[in-house]
Amino acid sequence: MALAPAAHAGSDNYVKITNKAGIVATTCYEWLGTSGKDYCHEGRPVGQSWTAYFPADATSAVVNLKLSKWGAIRDSAPVKDTSTNHCFEIQGLLGSEKLVETGC
Repeated sequence: MALAPAAHAGSDNYVKITNKAGIVATTCYEWLGTSGKDYCHEGRPVGQSWTAYFPADATSAVVNLKLSKWGAIRDSAPVKDTSTNHCFEIQGLLGSEKLVETGC
């Protein structure tokens, strides 16, 4: 997976993540229905929010929560509807971190 692109060339719909957990978080995105567009947002501290835009041809996605880009997946969240925005919070402490969809 590559680093997050500086700009997006896809849809205006997105996945927004807010880190409210007691960890430095990395989120990686598997864009389904498209090829070569997966990437990660790495090392995001507590209190920070970030956004990943759906590629135009993505049909769905999986958001994976990790401690580092190369680390094990700590939690995952499927995103089946790319025609709307999805907002998640990372909650919990080290060993109990979770991705929770909160609505936007």
